[in-house]
Amino acid sequence: MALWGNRDSKSATGTIAIATNGAVTGSSTLFTTEAKVGNTIYSNGGQYVITKITSNTAATVESAINGGAIAAVTGGTSYTLSEKPVYVSQSECADSGIGNSGNGTKVFGVTDNSGENYAAAGLVVQVGVANGGSGYLEAPGVTFSGGGGSSAAATATIAGGVVTAITMTNNGSSYENVPTVNIDVPFRTIPTSAVAIATEQFTYNTHGLTATEEVKYYHDGSTAITGLTNGTSYFVSALGLTANTFRLATARAVANGRTAISGVAISGTGGQFTCTATTLAVGDRVKIDGTLGGTGSITGYATGNIYTVSAVTGTSPSVTGFTLTTEAGSALTTTTGTPTGLTYTPFTIVTISGTGNDGQYFDLVEETTATAVASLGGGNETGESAGNITHTGWVRRTTGTGGRAGRVFYETLVAGGSITGDQADDRQFPDD
Repeated sequence: MALWGNRDSKSATGTIAIATNGAVTGSSTLFTTEAKVGNTIYSNGGQYVITKITSNTAATVESAINGGAIAAVTGGTSYTLSEKPVYVSQSECADSGIGNSGNGTKVFGVTDNSGENYAAAGLVVQVGVANGGSGYLEAPGVTFSGGGGSSAAATATIAGGVVTAITMTNNGSSYENVPTVNIDVPFRTIPTSAVAIATEQFTYNTHGLTATEEVKYYHDGSTAITGLTNGTSYFVSALGLTANTFRLATARAVANGRTAISGVAISGTGGQFTCTATTLAVGDRVKIDGTLGGTGSITGYATGNIYTVSAVTGTSPSVTGFTLTTEAGSALTTTTGTPTGLTYTPFTIVTISGTGNDGQYFDLVEETTATAVASLGGGNETGESAGNITHTGWVRRTTGTGGRAGRVFYETLVAGGSITGDQADDRQFPDD
């Protein structure tokens, strides 16, 4: 058997149909055992590169010619399978309009028995998840960079807070090396309906955030939440943190609340209090915990209630009095006295006055970002890396009529056999 032709033809069981979108439907076919991603299907005069194999009877192809359209192939059509390189450096294989890298659609019969280095087919055929990351409640974006090619695209599937799979939606083209797969960090999208201005609160069901956790706000190129700055880190406040709601602080040091206010007494009937000199500002929140005893009263009080500081007496750190309202801004009804059994914890939180836009989100920068590795489709079975072919010979189909019809040119370095001695193993192609 000739050296240059012993690997180009493969078994092809059954018949196929090909849709214009590249979907291949087989009848009695054995794609999973007879074909591989990167192989070429030749059917009804067309050449198609396999980009995905779903089952024995389902696959996806694209035109073997960059940018070429897929012509529909009706059901019950026979086909052949072949392996061949799609990138060669020999100038003899160059065609006008293709370039010195050669026309991959006219290269056949290269063997891999002598250690040839096959070129990758230039397609990103699959992406394997290396690390599923953590904290994923929304499917992250997937992009590709490097590798010399373009247009590869994919989507991520998540389950249980991790990325479980990456599915190719566009295999791209012209990749010379494996590109880097970039997966977005975990994030939480916050539409305007989830922003409560009165309480400086954000709603996201089962958000999974913890007190003091760092998040980074992005307005997604549109109107930002008034009070937040695009690309800026904030910290989840412990103030009123629930499974479905959260507030923000500007620093981790204050996210858990500041030192409790001491020496507190109720000094008026409208939510007025006095205290030992402390740091406090209008807009701060005070969370009151404990069982109210002693004298004085706060109408509607329950342990864990959160109130807003609406006025202060003095200047921090020497504030000696303050007035509280409900978070919604309603006045409190109080009676004077000296309560016992209560703890007054002040919080500085980010105040907001605008709801932003529906595309805004918070990146969870302290969660683990998923990682993945791409694979390129090649013209071989054994998975050699991409690169120029350095083999003992090649053959190619020619364009011609008459006496030249059906002939092939071949490199004089072919030394392992002859065309005539190997023709039973080679696919026969008509002239262009």
